Amino acid sequence: MKKALLLLLAVMLVGCSGEGTEKKKEENVKKEEVVKEEKVVPVKFEEVDSETKATVEKFATEYNASVDAFKQVQEVELVKITEPITSELNKENDIFSQILFDADFKKYEGHYKLVAKYNKDKKIIGYNVSVEGLPAKERSEEGDQWEEGITSAVLVTQALGLDLDKFSESISLAEQKKSTHSYTDSNYKVTSLFTDIDSGKFEFNYDLTK
Repeated sequence: MKKALLLLLAVMLVGCSGEGTEKKKEENVKKEEVVKEEKVVPVKFEEVDSETKATVEKFATEYNASVDAFKQVQEVELVKITEPITSELNKENDIFSQILFDADFKKYEGHYKLVAKYNKDKKIIGYNVSVEGLPAKERSEEGDQWEEGITSAVLVTQALGLDLDKFSESISLAEQKKSTHSYTDSNYKVTSLFTDIDSGKFEFNYDLTK
């Protein structure tokens, strides 16, 4: 009996020891999760480089002015960038992105999004317009189903002071070949990405070259 009690005590001690180890593992996992959460804490717009902040604010004003001007000549429902800008920056792979707006099409299925891109020092490095609409086979010849997204990209081009003819040519080349086309204009490398055009997804990158 005494031997049995000793064996039982030994088993209990082993069990307790294992339980303690498991608790430590759980605590370590929780600590790792906390560290990961700390790494992805959003950055407030007020914390970015002052010159960058002024640049992005100027871009927003120019973009919104282009929206107003465009609405006077054509009836297209377009979303403006909310001013003053309050959206935060989120980090992903040493790059920060800031959503300036993410809007659904008013008449058709789909949405379009405008994002400002920053480097690890929180300095502006460019912009991106991404569009997701109806598949190409469901698009009319006029292309109304994608109009808001493409128009938004045109207005970004205009707000940055870039050549609209070059941009239009780039879109045509990328869409015809269902591929990617890039060119340099002023301080920007402009890229039209149409590799997934059949599914109604495409995007435009405006990357600062210096």
